[in-house]
Formats: sequence, C-alpha cells, structure tokens
Amino acid sequence: MRLLPATLLCLALSSTAAAADAPAGQGRSVPYQKLYAPLAAVRQADPQGIVTSSLCAESVQPDQPLPADLKIELRAASTRQDLALDPRGCITLPLRAEWASGDAVVWISQPKEAVKLVEAFKMLTSAATRFTYGQLMESLPVIERIQRQPVQIGGLMASKPQGVELAYGSGATQSVIVGAGAQAKTWSSDGDGFVKVPLDAALPASTPVVLSALPLALRPYSE
Repeated sequence: MRLLPATLLCLALSSTAAAADAPAGQGRSVPYQKLYAPLAAVRQADPQGIVTSSLCAESVQPDQPLPADLKIELRAASTRQDLALDPRGCITLPLRAEWASGDAVVWISQPKEAVKLVEAFKMLTSAATRFTYGQLMESLPVIERIQRQPVQIGGLMASKPQGVELAYGSGATQSVIVGAGAQAKTWSSDGDGFVKVPLDAALPASTPVVLSALPLALRPYSE
C-alpha cells in the first residue's frame, strides 16, 4: 500500500531556555543537540518510518504569518547549510550524531519573541480508501515505543493510545467501515469532521477497512 504523510501533532521545543541569543539584529542560535535528540529518538523507535517528525517554524504571535525574510541555517564546524522552509514552514534537519556531541547550532534569523520552532509529528495514511485493519492501526505500537524512549519528547500523549482518529474537516458526513457482511461496523464523522475508530485487539489484522474518502490526517487518540 502506497502511503502519504499526514500531520499528527506538534510540540513546542524549549528553544527559549536553550537558545544562545546573538546581539540584537543578528538572530539567535539553538544548540543542535536539543533539536537532534527527540528526532533521533523517534527514528530509533520507528525505523520503518510509520511515524516521522520534522521541525517547523511558527510565529509566536497568533494569526501572524512568518517573517518574509526568515532564514534558518545549520552551523556545524566548517559547515554552513541553509535549511529551506517548505510550504508548511518546516525544515528537514540532517541527523548527525557527531554534530550532536559537538558545538553545532541551528541559527535562526529572528528573535525568540518573533519565531519559535516546533516539532511536528506525521503519521502515514493510506493513499487508497481500501486497506486492512492492521494498516489502519499500525502506528499505535509505534507511538507506545516512542513513549518509552529515555529522551523526553513532550507533546506526546502520556497514556496508551486507544484507537485512531481520522480528520476530514467540516462538510459531508464521512464513514469508516471495518469488516464485511453482518460483522461489519461503521463509524461516522461527528459535527467537526472527525471519525474515531477504537482499537480492538481481538480483530484480525487482515480485516478489511473501507473509507468513504481519504482523510486529511490520521492520529492516535486517548480518552
């Protein structure tokens, strides 16, 4: 099954405490190790890439766009690498253990009062509307492995995930059908466009799943 990424959740990084601010007008530097550790922990817990993470820039002021002249640069020894922002304002941080043990930094052209970095987790979702229950729930054991990592990864749910939530947005009612024939169960979207499908550990992984449409995002939930 071909998979596409969908946003899961975001975590504000403690760059305010970790940042070594440069003189006014010259931006600030965040220690590379502070950004590397949670990203590396996710990769270690999930080598298959079912849940991935990236760093995204956000305006500190609500509803304000990112500054047009925002630049982010990796500085490690003699390396100077521009980290380009994608349409979501996210960057791909190269993961190098030797940089984490040195004095490498990520330089941000804006002060901490204007721009913050957040860690954005993504969960893979199907590119088709028909697949299996095992594929629908495959991210849940990954989330549990990430929760057990010794590196603190704030923003993750503290309790065991109980199922997955599909986000469709407002509009037409959407549905998820698990099973076939008389054994099939249907879950429909609520008024906000979300469908919660609880985990049933007794259900075979091969059980068919049919979506009425592709979701915008897929994420775990816990009551």
